[in-house]
Amino acid sequence: MRILVLSNFYPPHHIGGYELRCREVVEGLRRRGQEVCVVTGRYGAGHDGGRSADVIRALQLAWGPPYPPEDLVGMLAAEAADRRLLADRVSSFQPDVVAIWGMEFASQSLVASVLASGLAVYLCLEDRWLLDAWSRDALCQVAGVADRLGVTMIAGVRGLCCLSGHRPAVEHTPISFVSTPLAAAYAKAGVAGANARLRLAGIDVTSLRDARLAPPPPPFMIVHVGQLTGSRGQADLIRAAGAVAGDPRCLFPVVVRIVGGGAEAYVAELHRLADDLASERFRVEFLGELPPGQVREFYAGGHLFVHTSHLPEGLPRVMVEAMLAGLPIIATNTGGQRDILADGRWGPLLPPGDVEQLAAHILEAMEDYSAWRERADRAREAALSRFDLEVYIDRHLHDLVETAEHKASDKKGSEAFSRIAPGGDPRTIILPPFSQGELATFGRALGDAAERAVAGLDVATKPDEAWPLAVVLKRTGRLSAAERVLRDLQAMHAEEPVHLRRATFHLAEIAMLTGRWQEAADLLATCLSVAPDHRKAIHDLDHARRRVLPDHLGGLRER
Repeated sequence: MRILVLSNFYPPHHIGGYELRCREVVEGLRRRGQEVCVVTGRYGAGHDGGRSADVIRALQLAWGPPYPPEDLVGMLAAEAADRRLLADRVSSFQPDVVAIWGMEFASQSLVASVLASGLAVYLCLEDRWLLDAWSRDALCQVAGVADRLGVTMIAGVRGLCCLSGHRPAVEHTPISFVSTPLAAAYAKAGVAGANARLRLAGIDVTSLRDARLAPPPPPFMIVHVGQLTGSRGQADLIRAAGAVAGDPRCLFPVVVRIVGGGAEAYVAELHRLADDLASERFRVEFLGELPPGQVREFYAGGHLFVHTSHLPEGLPRVMVEAMLAGLPIIATNTGGQRDILADGRWGPLLPPGDVEQLAAHILEAMEDYSAWRERADRAREAALSRFDLEVYIDRHLHDLVETAEHKASDKKGSEAFSRIAPGGDPRTIILPPFSQGELATFGRALGDAAERAVAGLDVATKPDEAWPLAVVLKRTGRLSAAERVLRDLQAMHAEEPVHLRRATFHLAEIAMLTGRWQEAADLLATCLSVAPDHRKAIHDLDHARRRVLPDHLGGLRER
């Protein structure tokens, strides 16, 4: 069977999350004799360990880095190039089924075009991306502003920006969810129905089957693995462990060992917190990023694993790895952690950010460690079969075969795409007809309409209308007009983090375009003070400090 995979397929050195699991599943499908081609974003191009023939790293509108063009016409042209590449690959590879895994590999409009194409499509969802990604997608925002301003979009241009104010249609698409809470979240939102199924994600248990070791001697070692961001809650762990170390009932000195990298500002904040709480009985060790093999060795040096994420997790693989290493676990109750810990059977689940309750559980684990370790041993035996990657791959392949066999049941696609592509040719639906001149004409018309719209707009009372217009003005080269709106937004809504983040980020990019490097750096620092995980702001700040214009801004100039 020929399987076309569209995914966030990062290079082999990437150690985290479902991207790694997708790589493992693809390799497992190939071992089972399946022909698999992966199409993904440009990240890691040229660093794929010699597998470039079946991993195409070329899509430009992935959620970076590298980031897509910021100017509107360049963005539309990049989307058109992505569609052309995908349509050509569909034509040459002739897939029996398309497996979409993750949602950041391309624009949401491209995803929607594949779903509407009549191809046999299977969705594997490991996070909540599909629920609201369209609301943050640049092309969806363009379509939404054009509709609100009454700007005409020819069929081809609308096909490139095919979503406007709604998520892709998946009513007839088979979907698998990797955790029970994730499936429940989608069901609550009305996404997926009879075609949805639960497939608890697996990991490679081979190297962990004999990983269980006797616990090390004191001090009491608490381990954590994950990306260092505010939303992952490492500060909660440091505060809770510090409180335990200062408790008279604490039996041993406490050490927290953290694996993972993150934004410079947040990592520095964690170091300051650790230094403030450090004592003879408490310290924090930051090990940075480690390759998967070393991470697995790292688990063996711990007494307790703590997962503190505030995010609605899919199925965090680090918890499964820790469980297979025989570690007792404490986790926040924000998603797939419930499946891993069997609703608390294998370890306590607590509200995110509850430092006091986390400290109480850590102290309990220390005081009654033999009982916690015994429970961890039982959890480990259950996990060896429940989360076996090979079992998961077999089930995934079964779902793909089933989807391919039933592809004839829904070939029509949506009504909107049928109007664009009479006859229903998947390649034409993915790549609607248009000309470069039509892209430029639409860009000018949208910019002109946005300038008229902001002339009488009250930014103080309508900030949610102001910032999309300002972004359109920026992307169509009306930099001065965009800056006026954004400065009003910054001044009038400085106490609201969302509006402050939006205003300062886009003002910073305009400042870079006009050579005001220090101002850009200061604005980006403000943006990161309210949104420490803003990856594009981190990327831009590095460029601002070096006084180098980021590539994605190269097509923007004052009109």
